[in-house]
Amino acid sequence: MEMEKQVNKIMRIISIANQKGGCAKTTTAINLSACLAIKDKKVLLIDLDPQAHASVGLNIETPNLEYTIYDVLTRDVPLEKTIINISENFDLVPSDIVLSAAELELAGVIGRENELSTRIKKLNMSYDYIIIDCPPSLGLLTFNALKASKEVMITIETSYFALHGVGKLLQTLRLLEEKLNHHISYCALATMHDKRTNLAREVLEEIRSYFKDKTFKTVINMNVKLKEATSHGLPIIKYAPQSQGAQDYMALAQEVISHE
Repeated sequence: MEMEKQVNKIMRIISIANQKGGCAKTTTAINLSACLAIKDKKVLLIDLDPQAHASVGLNIETPNLEYTIYDVLTRDVPLEKTIINISENFDLVPSDIVLSAAELELAGVIGRENELSTRIKKLNMSYDYIIIDCPPSLGLLTFNALKASKEVMITIETSYFALHGVGKLLQTLRLLEEKLNHHISYCALATMHDKRTNLAREVLEEIRSYFKDKTFKTVINMNVKLKEATSHGLPIIKYAPQSQGAQDYMALAQEVISHE
């Protein structure tokens, strides 16, 4: 038990969230995890999205799996039984479309918002980072991720309506602190940035003005190689290590590490 507490104490658990879809949340979850692993950090990526984009984006055929995160949350299957090794230092807990039923199944469970946190605390494997890819909503699954995390990375694309809905996520973080005494630090990450356009530059400044010092210095630029990498089931650092996308995510990984 003492070893279990010590193992979990040193892990950084980071949720990647935004209730707005299409803001490179999953792309960031995959590529940040892979780049941290390249930097000799042991990483577990938990796919908590019923769409299973992080799993599919790593070439995992989810219908063929015996266990997924759904079984962990609803059937008390240990996290260890779901873990798939992706590459050196990089493991994945996959998801599947059946996870969409989890919120209904957990609706009457006492302490349902603590299901993921409880499972992580029981994990007897040591990781430097656990990255959680949240669904694009503020439902029970995202609430479980936030309750399990100490940090949240908010991905925001530099386009129209970039900050739309972000206030609700920040309000949720405040409620977690006020009602459940669970403090979560947050930081915004500008993504899908097209530096050629005035609009993107203006939105980037708006994000920095809104979040102030809680904004990552790293900006994830628009890069076609990122989409190509996902279609090939590979992180960008494996698919095109010299690309702008790889450079951006390596810089983000280094910035995350510097926050240690």
